Amino acid sequence: MAKQYYLSNNGTHIGPYTHETVLKKIEAQEHQWTDYVYDDNVGEWMMLLEHPEFATKLAQKPAVRPGASPAPAPKNLKDKEWFILKEGNNYGPFCRLELVQMLQEKTLFEYDYIWHAKLPAWKRVAEVEEFSSQSIRGMKDSKDADVAEIFFRRRHARASYGASLIVHNNKTVFRGQALEISAGGAGVLIDTPNLQPGQSLFLHFQPGDGVPPFNAVCQIVSKQFVKDAAPDSESVKYGVKFTTLSQSVRESIKNFTTKAA
Repeated sequence: MAKQYYLSNNGTHIGPYTHETVLKKIEAQEHQWTDYVYDDNVGEWMMLLEHPEFATKLAQKPAVRPGASPAPAPKNLKDKEWFILKEGNNYGPFCRLELVQMLQEKTLFEYDYIWHAKLPAWKRVAEVEEFSSQSIRGMKDSKDADVAEIFFRRRHARASYGASLIVHNNKTVFRGQALEISAGGAGVLIDTPNLQPGQSLFLHFQPGDGVPPFNAVCQIVSKQFVKDAAPDSESVKYGVKFTTLSQSVRESIKNFTTKAA
C-alpha cells in the first residue's frame, strides 16, 4: 500500500493522500508549498517544502544564467541573483537591494522563503546572513547614494505610542500594549507567544497619546521574543500591518505621527 499523508487546510486536517495526489494538489494550487503535511514516520507536522520527500520536487531550483558560479555571495548589491517563493510560485531574479526595499515596504517578510545559487536550499529571509539586522544596518550606513536612498524614508512615519489593547484571533481574547504606531501598522506586545506571522487579528486600541480609541483588522508580519521580559511574562513583540482601518482613524494616526516626528 502506498504511503499516505495528511494535510492541514485552515486548521482542518484532511486526507489521507498519496505522494502523487499531494503533488497534484500543489500543482492545481489547492495547496501551497508552505502548507503543513503530517508524516507518521516523522511523527510531526512540517511544511511541505521542508519535508524531504516533497522538497526534492521544489529543489528543481530557478535557473541561473549559464556559467554562473554558486560559490561566493554577490559583492554587487545590484546583481539580480535572488528568487522569492510566495504562494507556491517562484519570482525573480531580484537584486539584494530590491529585496531589502521589499522588506522596508512590507511586501516581503522575514518568514518568506528566498533562494540564491550559494544556498543549499530555500531559506526564510530571517535565516539568511545577507538580510540579518547587522547586515542591513551596514547597508543603511552606506555612503552609496543608491543604497542609502531605500532607507531614506519609511512609507509611513512611525512614532512611539502608548495604549492598551484587546486582541482577538477568532478563538481567544488576549491583552496587549502598543509600543509604536504608524498609519500602516504598529508594534505591539501581546500576552501570548503562540501567534504566528501571517495570522490575522482583530485589535481594539484604547485611547492613548491623543489618538481616539479605534478598531483595526491586522496581519502579523514579524515576531520577536522580548529578552528582558520578566520570567513569568509571556509577552511577545509583534509587528502588525493594518489591513482594515477607517480613513478617519488613519488620518488621526498620520496627524499624531507627524507631530511626534
